[in-house]
Amino acid sequence: MLGSKILPSRTWALLDGLRQWKPAYSPHIQICLLQQQFKSWQRILSTSGAKCAKNQRLKQKRAISEKKLTRYFVDHRRVCVTGGRGGQGINSFYSEPRKEFGGPDGGNGGDGGHVILKADQQIKSLASVLSLYRGFDGERGRSKNCYGATGGYTYIKVPVGTVVKADGKIVADLAQHGEEYVAAYGGTGGKGNRFFLSNENRAPMTATLGESGQERVLHLELKTMAHICKFCPSI
Repeated sequence: MLGSKILPSRTWALLDGLRQWKPAYSPHIQICLLQQQFKSWQRILSTSGAKCAKNQRLKQKRAISEKKLTRYFVDHRRVCVTGGRGGQGINSFYSEPRKEFGGPDGGNGGDGGHVILKADQQIKSLASVLSLYRGFDGERGRSKNCYGATGGYTYIKVPVGTVVKADGKIVADLAQHGEEYVAAYGGTGGKGNRFFLSNENRAPMTATLGESGQERVLHLELKTMAHICKFCPSI
C-alpha cells in the first residue's frame, strides 16, 4: 500500500504488464530453432555411429589366408600306428574279519585297444588322416578278482577304395563302405596273482605287467586315383 502511494497508478500498470509478458515466437523462428536442434542431434548420432563402427572393425578377426582355406586332395599317406598297452595285473589277497589272508583275489589287467581303419563313403580324401595314431591303454586289475576294462578302439576313417600297404605288400583293400581292417592290435593285459593259484602255491605273490601294443608303419593309397593315373598319364 505504501508503494502504491509513492508510484502513480499508471506505472504500476506498466510493471504488472512486464511481469506477465512472455516472448511470443513467430512460426519462422520456431522452424529455425527446430532445424538447429535437428542438426545438433544429427551430429551427435553420426559421431557415436562412427565410434561404434571403429570398435567393431577392431574386434573383427584377422582374415584367413587363401592357402589355409584351400583344401588339397591327398591320395597317399604314411601312417605310424601303435596299439594300446595292456593293463597291469594286481597282487591282492582277500581279507575278512578274523581271517587275515583268505586267498589271492588280484584280477587281470584289461587288454589294450586296437587301431582300426574303417572305410567311409563320406570321406573323399586322405587329407584328414594324421601321421601318428595310438590306441587306448587297458585299465589295471583290481582286488576281489575284478578284471580291468579293455582300452577303447581308435578308428581311422578313410575313403572307400583305400589300399593298405606294409613293407611294400598289399595287406588290405577297403573297397566297401563300412569295411574294417585292424591296423595294430592292442597288448594283452597282465595277470593278477589269482591267475597263478595252484595246488603247489596257495598264496602266489606274482603279478605281471601288461604287454605293449603292436607297432606298424603303413602306407595308405587311393586305388581309384592310382588307376586314373595309370590310364591317363597326361592328367
